[in-house]
Amino acid sequence: MSNVNTFLRWYLLLFLIGLLVTCVLAGHAAPAPPNAEALLKRSDTFRNGWPSFVVHVKITDYESGKPDEQHLYDVSQKGADKTYVEFMSPREKGEHLLMLGDDMWVYLPDVSRPVRITPLERLSGDASNGDVARTNYAADYAPIYLRTEKAGTVDCYVLELTARRKGATYQRILFWVRTEDARPVKAEFYLTSGKHIKTATFDEFGLTGGQMLLHKLTLYDEVLHNSHSVLEYSGSAPRALPDRLFYQGNADRF
Repeated sequence: MSNVNTFLRWYLLLFLIGLLVTCVLAGHAAPAPPNAEALLKRSDTFRNGWPSFVVHVKITDYESGKPDEQHLYDVSQKGADKTYVEFMSPREKGEHLLMLGDDMWVYLPDVSRPVRITPLERLSGDASNGDVARTNYAADYAPIYLRTEKAGTVDCYVLELTARRKGATYQRILFWVRTEDARPVKAEFYLTSGKHIKTATFDEFGLTGGQMLLHKLTLYDEVLHNSHSVLEYSGSAPRALPDRLFYQGNADRF
């Protein structure tokens, strides 16, 4: 009988030790990775504060650290796939850009029909058409979570974005967002070839109409490394935009 009792005591002791080890290991298990889709959608709200809105964009181009050119644009955006851009600089008056879904056109005063363009083509300095007209990453890219790391002193989630629409500006983006609130911090832009062509830093944010929105973005050339463009956003406000604004007709409609 004593042997049986001894066996039972040892069995119970080993069972309790095993249970304790299991609990400790469970307590130290790696946390589940963050939801990349949710992070990307949250990050988009810092640039697209409302489903339908207007914003003024000023682009200042720099060459070798010195101001070169400045361009002004009035941007009207409705949903994820409709954007109308009016060029406001005196020498560009009469020019317009229209994005509908995956398609994009520019309207020129001396050309009767719209000219088809791509989001990757240069708009001003290091800013592409898509950098101004396609700002809804969640619609254009499929995200995956890569890692957590610091960007400078800021704790960030790093996402890899891969184009899921033919109208996406870039094939691939590495995107740093704050762990605290998914606010964008930095992005690296890549071509289909894998070439790193631009880096963006999201520099300034501020409250506008009760929304925390991007106020300043800088785009750095990663090919020649001798230029950058600063995009400043102001006057952002919700606006009920009529569908006729996004009608793809001839230039005389303006």
